[in-house]
Amino acid sequence: MENIYSERDFAAIGRQKKIFMAVYFVILGIYVAASAGVWVLYFLQPYQSPNIWWIKLIVFVLAALFVIFSFVYLGIPFKRVRNYYKFLKGVEVGTSNGTVGEFDRYGAELEIRDGLEFSTLYFLEYNTKKQEFFERKVWMDTEKRPPEFEKGEHLKIYTHGNVLVGYEKL
Repeated sequence: MENIYSERDFAAIGRQKKIFMAVYFVILGIYVAASAGVWVLYFLQPYQSPNIWWIKLIVFVLAALFVIFSFVYLGIPFKRVRNYYKFLKGVEVGTSNGTVGEFDRYGAELEIRDGLEFSTLYFLEYNTKKQEFFERKVWMDTEKRPPEFEKGEHLKIYTHGNVLVGYEKL
């Protein structure tokens, strides 16, 4: 059986997730320290000082920059890494379904599931209940190189949540 994912993939994405979290918490610490310093400076000013508006402006700008950074950083790159980590954790500990099918074609479209991009592979599988063949769409992670299948090739495919995780050529 040819596996698409290995334990190294899971360990690598785990390290990447930790790095993203560490970067975010370092920047959060810098923001908290800068805000605390500005507030201390604010409280050390004499009553009705002409410099207070500068200090308030600095606090507002710091808060706005941190909120924008958090929204972008946590909403785009970190969310993608977190979703990929959850996906690989599910592949590692979850169950996979094995079915036998005949490879039909590679799909041209990209599909997005949980913020991850997948290309499509089409297989023909036999439905014993209806006594006919049906076309099954299986997703292939775009981070991985798709396997080289030929049209009509018989395979046993292993999927997790309809994502190809392994295959055997019959």
